Amino acid sequence: MSSIAGRPKGSGPHDLAVGSDADDLSSSGSIVVGDVGSTSCTIGIDFGRTKCEAAVVADDGSVALIPLEIEDPDKCFSLPSYVSMGPTSHAKEWKVGLQAARQAKAGHPYTVYDLTMLLGKKLETISLQNLGRWSFTLRCGVADKAVVECPTTNNCLDLAYPEQLAAMVLSTIKKRAETFTGKSVTGAVVSVPAAYNRTQRQALRDACTIAGLRVERLVISSTASAVAYGDSLVNSNDSETQKSENTALVVDCGGGSLNVSLAQIRMKNGDLDAERSSTGIEVQVQATAGDLETGGEALTDRLFDHFYREAKASDTSTKTASPAFSRRLRRACVLAKRILSTSPQAAIDLPPWQPRRGGRASGPAIGAVDGFSSSISRADFENLCGTELWNRLPDAIEQVLMRAKVKKGDVDAIWVSGNAMKVPKFREVLGDCFAEYWNRIMDLPEHTVAVGTALIAAQNDRYSLLYDPTPLTLGIRSASGDTLVVVPPSTPLPTRQSRVYYASCQSEITFDILEGLPDPEQELNHDPLCINALEHCVGSVPIDGSRASAHLILKLEIVFEVDATDRLTVVVSDSSNNRTTRLLITGDETCLSTEAIALAKAHLSEVQNDSAGIEETKMALPQLTMIISPQSDVPVEGCPVDTLRSCVSALAPMVQANCLSVCIPPGDLFILRSRVEHAISWLGQIASSQQNTAKTDQQERTAHEHLRQIRMLYLSSTASSALAQLRQELDLLN
Repeated sequence: MSSIAGRPKGSGPHDLAVGSDADDLSSSGSIVVGDVGSTSCTIGIDFGRTKCEAAVVADDGSVALIPLEIEDPDKCFSLPSYVSMGPTSHAKEWKVGLQAARQAKAGHPYTVYDLTMLLGKKLETISLQNLGRWSFTLRCGVADKAVVECPTTNNCLDLAYPEQLAAMVLSTIKKRAETFTGKSVTGAVVSVPAAYNRTQRQALRDACTIAGLRVERLVISSTASAVAYGDSLVNSNDSETQKSENTALVVDCGGGSLNVSLAQIRMKNGDLDAERSSTGIEVQVQATAGDLETGGEALTDRLFDHFYREAKASDTSTKTASPAFSRRLRRACVLAKRILSTSPQAAIDLPPWQPRRGGRASGPAIGAVDGFSSSISRADFENLCGTELWNRLPDAIEQVLMRAKVKKGDVDAIWVSGNAMKVPKFREVLGDCFAEYWNRIMDLPEHTVAVGTALIAAQNDRYSLLYDPTPLTLGIRSASGDTLVVVPPSTPLPTRQSRVYYASCQSEITFDILEGLPDPEQELNHDPLCINALEHCVGSVPIDGSRASAHLILKLEIVFEVDATDRLTVVVSDSSNNRTTRLLITGDETCLSTEAIALAKAHLSEVQNDSAGIEETKMALPQLTMIISPQSDVPVEGCPVDTLRSCVSALAPMVQANCLSVCIPPGDLFILRSRVEHAISWLGQIASSQQNTAKTDQQERTAHEHLRQIRMLYLSSTASSALAQLRQELDLLN
């Protein structure tokens, strides 16, 4: 398993990754998550388009990554954002994560992915390219809301909200976080793309509510990275950056979106002579910008379109019409994109193959599919994507700097995160943007967004994130089509902005509340992003003008109040008759109602109770005690000290005699042996002390922590090794 790459021990939150290195337990003794004696905790979640990650802050201030996918030991901290649906009468067929991703590769028509592209969207706003690429089917729901078609056992069409599917992923994260921490997970800080509008954010909040999570805060992913790595800038020993306040530009470009944040990072006390190890930091975001159509998936789409056209031009059969060919070609394009990041050329070679009905090797053949071979150079790939795509990165950076009124030379550090930023052309464009300050560019370690959200969720005294500014422009649109910007982008929160609008007397006047309006300053400077700005209507405010005292012109004062939690309230005052209209704006008409959320909760509860995969994860810890010590009569719910003693007494002979070497990798076996010996030593200290007659709460907590770490390592190692061996045998049989 991999650990968090970061600074040396003792220098920040990246010191510890639970279940990763052999010295985790020996260096810290035990890891206590949350407050001592607390039965609940709040976690941080990086909710991405292709994968999700989660982390939690331990009692000593270090951050522990939460293992979410026990089937993949190399990527156990990442959960693929895939949900495979079964019939509503067979809830046990619903799968989440790697199991669902495998079904998507086989062309399962009811496996849903790209969830961040579905939340809060109307069907008419989804691009035709995505509709043609997805193997699942979208339907038009109420208010043109995009809903997903589900399998059913009868002739009635069954549909699922994207919020329900996102809740399945979030609920899986919640369950596995509870297994990892031993506590009830009640809340979460969740990362979102910078370009998310209010409807999409509300859809994500509804998904968390369905999953049983209280949303403490929604944070832009690049902002979370600034919080995670902010102390390295403030505590730098470099004389150039050794000051009480620093400016950092964070560029996060992953699989689904581009996010840019400009943040001021300063010490709380502002005293450079204070002890830096105890100094807290504050992060104040000055401006943000982003793009939902820029990322690794967009690059894959360009490659796929290129090779598909080439295959179709030379196709003498009907192979390009086969969905299986498209799936194989797309997987090959993903691999070619990765190869082009390190090599000047990449080749694609799809051998002829014989698809089987039902996707099984033993099924009947349904016709042979011809192979396809081609290649592409890095230069051709860069030309294929075009300057329009590559320039989205510097355009977003210029937009952030312009909004914050900060010059490039005033930026102390440029931090880069996300797998898409490993593409050489993106690095070249970023280097050209900061040609004179290229030495300030630095790559952040992996899992930084999850670490940042966990630090924000902890709400400790060391790391503080002040409220984000408004990510998008807010304004109004009249019935005649006139628009008026009320709240410019990157306005600090909370804020209260007012504008005066004159309208002709009518029986009823309706204003549309718009988000994502072009900024007037961008229009004056002909910002390229202004041309592609997407206006989104998040609500309407009706005004009764029939009883106005004025006969010709109405003078209306329009006030936008945005509080610290980004809740928008619109107030329209008519001075002619002293009437005021107040409306809370959460999203457009596609947002779920209270009744719909309650029904979604009930369905999720049914799926969780019947699903074999989720139930297996839920019952992992009680089953493990029976695996280790089948003769022990001590229940899991009993005294943790006695349970630990029974556990290590049964496990120690197996570890010392290398009986587990057939199912546990050598590295994990070494860590397991170290932790068992550490637990035996601690139990010996208790037995030799005079206080062994009464077990204290501290002893029970320490024993529970020993049990949790031993169980998690043993379970994940044996399960992943067994599954890997089983997959190899199945591949040989097929």
